[in-house]
Amino acid sequence: MRTRTSLPVLGLTAGLASLVLLSGCGGGGGQAATPNSEEAQRAMQELIDPYLGQPSDFPITEPLESPVPEGTQIAYVDNGNALVSLMYQLMLPAAEELGAELYVVRAGTSASGVQSAFSTVVQQEPDAVINTAIDPALWDNQREQLVDAGIPIVSLGTVADPASGLVQPNGSAAFELQGRLQAAWLVANHDEAVDAVFYEHTEIAYGAAVKEGFESQLEESCPGCTVRVVQIPIAEVGNQAPERIVSDLQSHPDTDAVVFQSSAVATGLPSKLAVAGMDDIEIVGANPLPTNLQYLKDGQSTVELGTDLNTLAWTAVDTAARLIIGQEPQENVIDGEALVHQFLRPEDIAFDPTQGFSGYPDVGDRFQELWDQ
Repeated sequence: MRTRTSLPVLGLTAGLASLVLLSGCGGGGGQAATPNSEEAQRAMQELIDPYLGQPSDFPITEPLESPVPEGTQIAYVDNGNALVSLMYQLMLPAAEELGAELYVVRAGTSASGVQSAFSTVVQQEPDAVINTAIDPALWDNQREQLVDAGIPIVSLGTVADPASGLVQPNGSAAFELQGRLQAAWLVANHDEAVDAVFYEHTEIAYGAAVKEGFESQLEESCPGCTVRVVQIPIAEVGNQAPERIVSDLQSHPDTDAVVFQSSAVATGLPSKLAVAGMDDIEIVGANPLPTNLQYLKDGQSTVELGTDLNTLAWTAVDTAARLIIGQEPQENVIDGEALVHQFLRPEDIAFDPTQGFSGYPDVGDRFQELWDQ
């Protein structure tokens, strides 16, 4: 692997637990690396600066015009994925504060299980539905039935067409930005072109948007950089993924940086990398879980693009409330840009990693002020 010139080498980041399988490599094969232009590095530094040391702006500022009706029920479909289940737990305090009942409908990971769960929701006729990261293509018929029944659907982490009737607070725009920021980090922190690997889950609806953002930004700002895209089945997260990653990196020794679509896939990775003698690889993760944050705090990863899931959970409940009472959501929600990001480095983990990253620890108070008008 080529020696990097700007970033310190940090212990293998098991914490970028998201998507890591590594496939084709773009190594330099002993050739001199291409220098990155100072102009490009400055531009990319300006792009990431607003996300260093502080979170991006709080997403919701407009008051809720009226309370939700007494007895309001909001259905949440949970397919058992760790992130999906976590989001439900984060939404419960928001729903309680709002005065609504948020209840869960269990679904398996199979298409038939998802369809069955959403069919149950259609029959229940709740006041609104919240979905997290379950591809709408898997429940398209039920989506149409819900829309026809006038039941609002808030969908997180999906990239459906606006004509679908879904309101997506963190849609294509937010995920394309994630990819662009990850690419900008690499260019801003490297004096030479980078050979990167990007790990994705094709089963996750937003994956294509992240990849598009990463590839396009890297191509624009670093013509000498290369990236190979490797898919990791979501079923391997939490079990086989670390072995896949290590094997891939061993097959592509010129890889400079590992980029995760989602860091959940890196669970257990640091120890595997250490055993393989590969704990000098740079890792740029995203959407870290508490385990990933602990890895980062321990110096076992380079950087995580943190997503404030707690604020997103409250935003989802807030969006459902507005749709229920007939109030138009904010423009950034409609545009899919209502997501709080912050780059997290080891020195930024001054909080308890087990509690997850929260850019706005007072999120409940902020929404309470908006709801008590």
